Amino acid sequence: MEVYRRITERVRGALWAHHRRLMPERQFHRILAYVYNNKYEYQIRFDRMSVVGRAWGGRVEVMTTPAGFLKRVRVNPAVEDLSPAQQHKLVLAAYADACQQGRVLMEQAELTVYKQFLMDLKPIILGIRDNPEFYTVPEDSIETIGGVLRRSTASRDGGDAVWRTIPMAKAHQPVDEVRRRHAWEEEWLASPPGQRWARSLRGKEYFARHGPQYRPRGAPGAKTRALPFEMLAPYTPMDEGRLLKKNWMAYMDNKHVAESLWTRAKVADREKQLRLLQERGQAWHRPINAGDATQRW
Repeated sequence: MEVYRRITERVRGALWAHHRRLMPERQFHRILAYVYNNKYEYQIRFDRMSVVGRAWGGRVEVMTTPAGFLKRVRVNPAVEDLSPAQQHKLVLAAYADACQQGRVLMEQAELTVYKQFLMDLKPIILGIRDNPEFYTVPEDSIETIGGVLRRSTASRDGGDAVWRTIPMAKAHQPVDEVRRRHAWEEEWLASPPGQRWARSLRGKEYFARHGPQYRPRGAPGAKTRALPFEMLAPYTPMDEGRLLKKNWMAYMDNKHVAESLWTRAKVADREKQLRLLQERGQAWHRPINAGDATQRW
C-alpha cells in the first residue's frame, strides 16, 4: 500500500512542480481507496480460500490459506516409519509447496490491482508528460543513466537538442475536436435544409433511433453525450481555480501539501542515488539522513 501511496504522491507533487496544478484531494484519495478496497476484497477471499501443498507423491498434504496460515495436515500412515526429522522435513516441504501456490495467486491479484491503478494514473501522467511545456529528447537518441546520446549531429546552437512531444500548434485537447463536431452537427440541424431533413421520415427515424434524449426511461446508457476524458495538465484547469475563489485557506493548504510531496519525492530520489553510489563504492559510507530518516515520513 505504501508503494501506491508514494507513486500517487509523486504524481501529485509533479503536477504542482511542473504546471502549478493541484490534483483534487478527493481524486488523490479515490485512486488510493480503489487500491485499498480491492486489496481488502482480495484479502477476504484469500482468507476463505484454501491451498493444498503436497510432498512425497501426495502422501503428506498440508492445507493453508494463500497467505500461509495453516489449516490442516493430512498424513499417510506410511510416514510413521520415518524418523522424526524426516517427518518434519516432509511436512515443511508440503507447507512450502502450499505457500508457493498461494504466492502465485496473490501475485496475480496484486497485478490486477496494480494494472487498474496505473490506468487511473495514466491520463494524469500523460498530461504531465505529453505537453508543450515539457521538454523531451529527440526520438532517435539513446537515453542512458548518465545522460542522452544523440545519433543525429545537433546544430551548434542547440536547435535540435530540444524536442517537443506535442508542437505548440496542437495546444488543444481531443475534447475540443469532439465539441467541434457536435457544434457542426447542431449548426446543420439549425439550418433550414437540416430542419427540413429533421422533419422528413428519414430524420425522424434517425432521431428515434439515435437521439440519446429520446430513449425510453429505463433504457441503459447515458442520456447526455459524454466527452472523452483526456487531461493535458497545462490546458486543463484542475482544482486550483475553484479553491482559490471559494476558500483561499484550503488553496494554500493544498499548495503546501503538493510542494512538500514534491520535495519528499526529490529527497527520496537523492537518497536512492547516494545509496547506489555507496553500494558501488563511489561514495563514502556515511549514514543517509541519520538524524530523522526513520521519523520523517
